[in-house]
Amino acid sequence: MVLVCSRIGRREDENGTWYEAFVTAMSTVLCKQGWPEEETVLHLWRHLTFEDVAGMTQDFVRTTVAATYAQTRVARGTSPAAKEPLMEQVIRYMESRYVLRHNTVMGYTEYRPNNTWVTPWQPVTDKVINTFTTDLQIAGLDAWDRDVRRYVHSTRIRDYNPIDAYLLDECCRWDGRDHIRQLAATVPTDNPAQWAEWFHTWFLAMVAQWQGRNRRYGNAIVPLLISDQGMHKSAFCRSLLPPELRKWGYTDNLSLTEERPVHLAMSQMLLINLDEFNRISPQKQQGFLKNIVQLPSVKVKRPYAAHTEDVPRLASFIATTNMTDALTDPSGSRRFIGVPVTGDINVSQTPNYSQLYAQAQAELSQGARYWFDDDATRAIMRHNQQFRCQTSAEQFFHEFFEAAEVNDPEGSWMGPAAILMGIKQQAGASFRMPADSTFGRILNGTPNLPHKRTNKGSVFYVKPRF
Repeated sequence: MVLVCSRIGRREDENGTWYEAFVTAMSTVLCKQGWPEEETVLHLWRHLTFEDVAGMTQDFVRTTVAATYAQTRVARGTSPAAKEPLMEQVIRYMESRYVLRHNTVMGYTEYRPNNTWVTPWQPVTDKVINTFTTDLQIAGLDAWDRDVRRYVHSTRIRDYNPIDAYLLDECCRWDGRDHIRQLAATVPTDNPAQWAEWFHTWFLAMVAQWQGRNRRYGNAIVPLLISDQGMHKSAFCRSLLPPELRKWGYTDNLSLTEERPVHLAMSQMLLINLDEFNRISPQKQQGFLKNIVQLPSVKVKRPYAAHTEDVPRLASFIATTNMTDALTDPSGSRRFIGVPVTGDINVSQTPNYSQLYAQAQAELSQGARYWFDDDATRAIMRHNQQFRCQTSAEQFFHEFFEAAEVNDPEGSWMGPAAILMGIKQQAGASFRMPADSTFGRILNGTPNLPHKRTNKGSVFYVKPRF
């Protein structure tokens, strides 16, 4: 077909512009065969063997194809473009050259060329708007950037949710096997059965967070993988998401120094790995981090947006560390699950993502619990005691005092201030006194230490070791 059209073009015009007849003839053939206009442009330009001919450019090919398709529409009874309102011309031109969709997770419009080749979707930035406008004006349309912007940011652009697209389109019917606990079993730990149950609940909570099943509470639990270096902790965290979601929905490089980027990441990411968790200061752990992990929604200003909005939180958290005493919350670190990794995590096999997430969706639809009840929370707090970083005041307390049974005559009820004074008398001037309230929270989180509230505050039943 190319050879025939080439010969036709050369016979029609021997004065040096034969290629115009060639492109016109080819465009007519492809148009009658039902090819999209943009695909015809790209097909012709990529397969021309005489691109070096003077005057042969991609813009020339595009203009010629557009004219040919316009004439074909007129021949078929469609109104000429000249009689169309400007916005109709803009929309028709944009739809012929590009495919657009509004990414509801990222909060902006994306585009790609309208052809059959696989091309990554890109966000429509101000620079892209200017490119669209320039292309429209080259095509002879009296359009301005405001016209393009009005169309690109309108409800004429279809919505696209990448999470729903994966969960609904890529996940098949659940086969009934326990793929979630099987994935947990790839992490060797000292209590695999307990870890499997906690991981299962957390994984369901992660998927429930994406689906917006609970708008009152966020997924407030963070598994913390603890081991020496080189045991594939970070690789395991990355493997929790399939490639389709991981390429945009996973990060292990989030700084907690500023609230705005953290809130934005929580509204757009699916899983945030707090890598090297021990680098987070105790103040951040007990304040900012403790607060954000339980938020159901966040206030953000999305990219290319003009206003701040309250949006649902999507991200769940997981963390890794090489330190065994990384938890610093004196109240018990109820937001974290310390996971002592006792050997190399098996990341050699790719999880069956389709079945993994099919199981999560099926169990959630059947009413499976995806939150940690009071009993589970208390068990987590007891479990986490082994990973707490003890302050000097706490170490001195265990050195000079011990918990006593309430009926033990050697014990007595003492407040935090009195206990601190007893420690200072024994430790000497080198002991730096913490605030009473801080020390009180430490004592409240001490296992098996009797305490009660009085009209003078909290008191604890202890007996001295000196």
